[in-house]
Amino acid sequence: MEPNEELVLRDDRRTAHGWPRALLILIAVFAGVFTWIAIASATGDVMDHHPGRAALTILAALIWVAMAAGLLHNGRRMRRIAWTTATINLLADIVTFAWAAFPVDAWSPWYRGGANYLYVPALLAMAALAWLYHSSPARLAQDNG
Repeated sequence: MEPNEELVLRDDRRTAHGWPRALLILIAVFAGVFTWIAIASATGDVMDHHPGRAALTILAALIWVAMAAGLLHNGRRMRRIAWTTATINLLADIVTFAWAAFPVDAWSPWYRGGANYLYVPALLAMAALAWLYHSSPARLAQDNG
C-alpha cells in the first residue's frame, strides 16, 4: 500500500429488523422511563434524607441508558458496554430479588428483581444478553470460517 493511500473500512452488517428492532426500541423506551422516574424518586429520597437510595436509583437508570446506547450503537466498544451493563442489570435484579433489604427505591428497575414492572427489566436484560450473543460479529465470523 502506498503511503498516501487510505485504508477504507466498510461495515456490511445489516441493521436489525423484526423482533431485534422491537427489542432495541423497547429497551430504549424503558431506559427513558427509568431515567424520568429515577429523577423524580431521587428528588423525594434526597428530601427524605435517603441519599444512598437516591444514588442507587440514579445509578440504575444510568446503567439502563448505557445499555440502550450500547445496543443501539452496536460498535465494538459500545457492544462491550452493552454486555457489561446488561450483565449488571440482570445481576442487580437477581440480588435485589434474593435480598429484600437492598436499599433501592420502590420504582427502581432493580427493586425486588423488577417486581413493580412485572419483572420486565430482568426479562429485557436477559433478552439483551441473548441478542448480544446472537448478533456477535466475532462469533458469526468464526462460524462462517
